[in-house]
Amino acid sequence: MNPRYIVLILAALSVAFLLYRQYGQAAPEGVAAVSAAEARAALAADPDIRVLDIRTPAEYAEGHVRGALNIDFMGADFVKRLGELDPDAKYLVYCRSGNRSARAMKVFGRLGFTRILHMSKGIRDWQGQGLPLVR
Repeated sequence: MNPRYIVLILAALSVAFLLYRQYGQAAPEGVAAVSAAEARAALAADPDIRVLDIRTPAEYAEGHVRGALNIDFMGADFVKRLGELDPDAKYLVYCRSGNRSARAMKVFGRLGFTRILHMSKGIRDWQGQGLPLVR
């Protein structure tokens, strides 16, 4: 076999593996992916849902879902601050586009959170639906 083909096959397998690690794993138990419309309906139906905005403080200041608590996923104290929350409560979690919050789901799972609504397309979906933000 031509050495170039071997290199190409190995490169393709490496990329496939990395994509699987990033996007192919199932969400932890107790996490439900929801759209912005589903998130709004859930908030209207259940006033006990706590809202977590895991964007940066600057992004949060640009506009957030009413009542959202800001805990920066990139902040050094992210895990510590999550650990101060009640893992048995129900949470709606979002970021800007869904990437950071998708990664954060693993942290929520490790900390024992079992009732998470993950707004999988982030606040951009919320804005795209014309839903209200607080500034």
